[in-house]
Amino acid sequence: MKKRSLILQLFIILFIILQCLIIFLGFSTYKYAETVIQKEVIQLNSNMLQQVAIRIDQELKDVEVLASRIAYDTSILEALQKSADGESVSKEQVQKIEGIMAGYIWSYRSTAMLIDAHLIDSRGNTYSTSYSMSSNQEADLAIYSKVLENRTDSVIFPVKSSKHASGGTNYFFQVVRNVKAYISKQNYGLLLLNVNEKLLCDNYIRLTNEEKDFYIVDKNGVIISHKDKDQINKTLDSFIEANGKNKMNNHYLKGGKLYIFHQINGYGWYIVESISLQSAMLPLQKIELFLIAFGLLCILLTGLALGVAAKKIAEPLALLTDKMTEFNNGDLSIQIPDSDYREFSEISISFNELIQRVNYLLEENINNERQKRLLELDFLQAQINPHFIYNTLSSIRFYVEMGKNKEAEEMLYHFSKLLRRVLSRADEFVPLREEIKHLEDYIALQKMRYTGAFTVEFLLDENTLNAQIPSFILQPIIENAIFHGLQANRLIVIKVEAELADNDLYITISDNGIGISREKIAEIFNKEVQMNKVGILNVHERIRILCGSSYGLTIKRNEPQGSKIILKLRYYA
Repeated sequence: MKKRSLILQLFIILFIILQCLIIFLGFSTYKYAETVIQKEVIQLNSNMLQQVAIRIDQELKDVEVLASRIAYDTSILEALQKSADGESVSKEQVQKIEGIMAGYIWSYRSTAMLIDAHLIDSRGNTYSTSYSMSSNQEADLAIYSKVLENRTDSVIFPVKSSKHASGGTNYFFQVVRNVKAYISKQNYGLLLLNVNEKLLCDNYIRLTNEEKDFYIVDKNGVIISHKDKDQINKTLDSFIEANGKNKMNNHYLKGGKLYIFHQINGYGWYIVESISLQSAMLPLQKIELFLIAFGLLCILLTGLALGVAAKKIAEPLALLTDKMTEFNNGDLSIQIPDSDYREFSEISISFNELIQRVNYLLEENINNERQKRLLELDFLQAQINPHFIYNTLSSIRFYVEMGKNKEAEEMLYHFSKLLRRVLSRADEFVPLREEIKHLEDYIALQKMRYTGAFTVEFLLDENTLNAQIPSFILQPIIENAIFHGLQANRLIVIKVEAELADNDLYITISDNGIGISREKIAEIFNKEVQMNKVGILNVHERIRILCGSSYGLTIKRNEPQGSKIILKLRYYA
């Protein structure tokens, strides 16, 4: 039977995926370009604002230097000292001081006409280079004196306004400082420099156009300088909101405009630039048109290329997915029915063969694991080795020859019980109480061979006696404690303890014998070193096979003397 091609039907879904991919890539490219352009606009204008801020900062510093030069002029200080000493101030002295101040101002570059100075001495005499004093001089002086109380440098106060003769308004800010003797620090008066706001405006006015606007604001958003003088002393609300919410960025968007700001160092002022977002993003419109044209072309080409795609693919793929899910959930009896589609038929045949192969390998692995455990059990049962049998039978014979039939009978009794358990091929797991019985027969035989050499104490919690443990795992540990702990003329005490903790069974076998060195402990776990026929490492590995990799035994030194072996086993009730 001719099978239909599944690949043909795949192209319908592929066409949809490609269109989604084209749209996603176009949208991602657009957003990326928008981000890049915005970052470039911000970066370029931030650099420009930084330069403007540096120029304004230098202008303000120059004004402060001018104030310092006037305040430290020796001629002015001598005249003010005489006034402070009570001498009356003559008209000539006033003219002299005003002339000195005017000279300093007119030596201050080409913007000298934007600055006038006012000096008020300690007796209230005023020396001015013009008449643009503040409207409430006494209140201003009180504020200035309070601010300058503990200051040696100058302070800049907010923008003020004054009416000039033509009826217009002048806006100026004030640089104020105390006039003090340099050495004695005696205060002779107060110096005010009224600086026209145009000094600030000249630094950015050439950059202003229809798309760009500039403000100088203080930290509270109050406008200090702007080309539209009616805006001065108003609040730029968007700056306050943005600066309060995001301290990390120097820009924000508001009302279709991009605002960028930069701090004027040392004065708490900011130069703010507003840019029309539409003009800033003008290059993005060309990218947008290109992406639309490119997207339409891609859709047309992929539509033509996939026009002959088949219609049905969801059902066989869903079936394959369901079967794989059942397989992942552990159902190994599943089979995928044959399909009319050639490609899917090949997949179903391969998948069914895979399931059969997995079942075969699992069954083989289970058999191998069972055989491995039986071999390990046989190996443990081999602990009753010929040498042990020979020694035991020799001891029985000596008792008989010496006429100690009761001792020989007892020894033969324990030996026969021991052989019966080992040779009966017991289950892999036995209750702890049964393992203890086996251990008691072994200990009884060894005590009769090594009379008075050791003793064994059992300290077992009652709730541990029914716990299932791997059979024959305690005898090698006891045997190791006896043969490697014996000392001449000294009783060896061996303790066997069992307890439950955190749903695990812990069996501790400790002695006060010679002990095991750290080097020997490392050697036991790093090499297949056998302390007796079976070996501690073999017991450790058997526990890990039967209980899991987090279980096994740990060897420690028993303080103050001897060794301690702790067996951690999974608790089986």
